[in-house]
Amino acid sequence: MESPTEKRPARRKDAEENRARIVAAAREVYASAGFDAPFDAIARHAGVGRATLYRNFPDRYALGAAIVEDDLGVLEALAREHGDCPDAFMKLLSAIVERHTETHALVPALLRGPGEPALQALVPRVTRLLTVPLSRARAAGLVRDDLTLADVIDVLAMLSAVLADDGSGRARERRMARALELLIHGLVPRAPAGPPIGSPRT
Repeated sequence: MESPTEKRPARRKDAEENRARIVAAAREVYASAGFDAPFDAIARHAGVGRATLYRNFPDRYALGAAIVEDDLGVLEALAREHGDCPDAFMKLLSAIVERHTETHALVPALLRGPGEPALQALVPRVTRLLTVPLSRARAAGLVRDDLTLADVIDVLAMLSAVLADDGSGRARERRMARALELLIHGLVPRAPAGPPIGSPRT
């Protein structure tokens, strides 16, 4: 006969799998239908009942914050994977932009509602995520030597503004890719200025 202690790990694993399915389903539903999508639609997409959904996430703000935290966990794993690589900063920046394009409606909605404390609690992790890779990129000459973390946050805010004009997912991806391409030119070191036109050559 199976003891109660033997049953607990299975139940815990099921709960973790349900939570992961809900977060993945919410990511897709919010991306296609917006942050105001019905909670029932997320439960159906995840293949769970309403009780399971509400047991894990009491409201859409808690669920939205979980998506952001899940994204942050993926980015932290990416940072660990690239370790001491000088180009880790640019890889992280591209990954942040890619994930933000998918969940563009979440952060503004969370900042406007009761989800703000959960979002603000993640700020120290974002700071830790970017500080060392940015420092290494500066030391390697891959970005401007005067680029600060505050500048990077401003750049991400500019990119978020590009997504404010909602459109199809493919159109958002094209706009975001182009905006990132243009902004990166402001992040990398400037080439030395050549001699003025018409000046004598030595």
